[in-house]
Amino acid sequence: MTGHRSIWSGGVALCVSLLIGTSPVYSDQTRIKADEPRSSDAASVLMDSTAFLPPDGAEDARHEFTGTLVISAEVEMSTEPAQFSSREVLGKDPKMFPAVEIPFFTHDGDLVPVSRDVIRYGSTAKGRSFWDIIVQPGRVWSEPGDNGWSRASFPFALMHLIEGETHNGVAMFLYNEDQVSDVRFQIVQQTAPFYVTDYFTAWGQAPARYRPGGVEGLDRLKRAYEAEVADRFPIASWDELAAKVGADKLEEFESAMNQDEVLVSGLVHDGTLYRKACKSASGELPYCDRQRFGVWSATKSTAAATAMLHLAQKYGPEIFEEKVGDYVEVSAEHDGWNDVTFGDVLNMATGVGFGTTQRTPNDINDGYLEGNYAAWYEAKSEAAKVAEGFKSPDLPWEPSEVVRYRDQDMFLLGVLLDEYLKRKEGPDADLWNMLVEEVYKPIGIHHAPTNKTIEPDGREGQPMMLYGYYPTLGDLAKIAQLYHDRGKHDGEQILHAAKLEEMIYGTHERGLPTGEEIGDSQGRYHMAFWHAPYDSEDGCSLYVPMMRGWGGNLVVLMPDELTGIRLAKNWEGGEAVTDVSGMATVADRLARFCD
Repeated sequence: MTGHRSIWSGGVALCVSLLIGTSPVYSDQTRIKADEPRSSDAASVLMDSTAFLPPDGAEDARHEFTGTLVISAEVEMSTEPAQFSSREVLGKDPKMFPAVEIPFFTHDGDLVPVSRDVIRYGSTAKGRSFWDIIVQPGRVWSEPGDNGWSRASFPFALMHLIEGETHNGVAMFLYNEDQVSDVRFQIVQQTAPFYVTDYFTAWGQAPARYRPGGVEGLDRLKRAYEAEVADRFPIASWDELAAKVGADKLEEFESAMNQDEVLVSGLVHDGTLYRKACKSASGELPYCDRQRFGVWSATKSTAAATAMLHLAQKYGPEIFEEKVGDYVEVSAEHDGWNDVTFGDVLNMATGVGFGTTQRTPNDINDGYLEGNYAAWYEAKSEAAKVAEGFKSPDLPWEPSEVVRYRDQDMFLLGVLLDEYLKRKEGPDADLWNMLVEEVYKPIGIHHAPTNKTIEPDGREGQPMMLYGYYPTLGDLAKIAQLYHDRGKHDGEQILHAAKLEEMIYGTHERGLPTGEEIGDSQGRYHMAFWHAPYDSEDGCSLYVPMMRGWGGNLVVLMPDELTGIRLAKNWEGGEAVTDVSGMATVADRLARFCD
């Protein structure tokens, strides 16, 4: 490409040059400069992530930002690989960056989005882009060569409402009282994909304009953000933990997991999450501790199981014995659902599904993606998803006897729990709102974006509950801590203690065998948690419970309130992806499990 153009929207005379060095090697000195015109192909390479962050010696922003950043047109992203496997996924183009509107305000040097929920775009009829987006707080500052303008950057994640991964990135723009530059962005990390099968990085520049004002309740929003900041989970570097306990005790933390597939990992020890570097294609991922990650089926534990335990605390553990057919119209052409309880659905032991009739040994994934899975997965509305789920055939055993992994069942559980809540509290009650207001917020999780169904009448939709929750690292640590604390927080019992104890605590075997061989034993599945047998170096044996999601995402609960966290992007699966012996061995060295 040749020629030069202004990156300012609206014909503003001031031009900005987004210059990089001629070498593709990343440098700490790489900056996005604002004092010269730029060529139209200057944004054709990936930049070092530090270019999107305040440099040493940065000054305070010269302006407040209160209004809406309007990305005024979709743009085709430059990507690596340059060609995608498909430019059409569910009728949309995954190489297009979405033209979204994002209200922000500034407070104490941070650029704060008014909403942390999913901004729907690709999942609607708008435009060509496949992507919805989640935006998180960033920073504002100024640099000497900016001719009196201020700078802002923010982390974001591209995602889609019926999928579960995130493509994490960072964006930057310049602004003054009433104008903004175009938005420079790059996407440099992702969790494991599904329909968009390419592992990709992307970069580009989108035209933008500023719509000042229109942010209602600004003082309230600022106070809420102060509370959010105060409640952030303590996070420190892995090196600090090594200095504290000895580097030798931390060896082989991730077992045999391919390090090119690990995004970030860490260990909660004495109330602090000590994490390793947050890897990306352009250096350390900017704003790692503020980024949201697609953890796929870890949602089954963080959301579905947690919501059910809270309902058990509010209304009694009898909820586990409620019958499916009493809360939803069963359209299946067989009677296999007649005696299925809520507890059976949470255990994914409904006795309904595709696959073989072999049960000894069992394979938990037998039949998993078979039959009408694609039709169920792509169904947008709650009614359509429920109807597709009930097309599964019956299996020749009773409920509670065999575990078979079924996303359809966990979605159905969310529908059942929502109906149960409505019958207790009225038609306006909402399962996800209950989870956020009565569980997450009390433990310091102020925002909880999640995937929901897309309803033809425009209503909010049913939360997916099986995948599609997008937590931060700190959010995962907080949820794990609630389980460590037996469901109690600040003296309030939030989750039902006895059912939680049955779910994950004690050394005994629980749940149903998955068929995964772990040493001389089998893994188990029980109440949305995976359980791995572990033999301590000191001679005792126990089962280690974990939240687990596609791609190698793990939240592992271990004695002495130790929590191992790993986010990854593995596609192939295999023993290394599910092996938690390294985490458990490191935790055992610090806590001595046999004690």
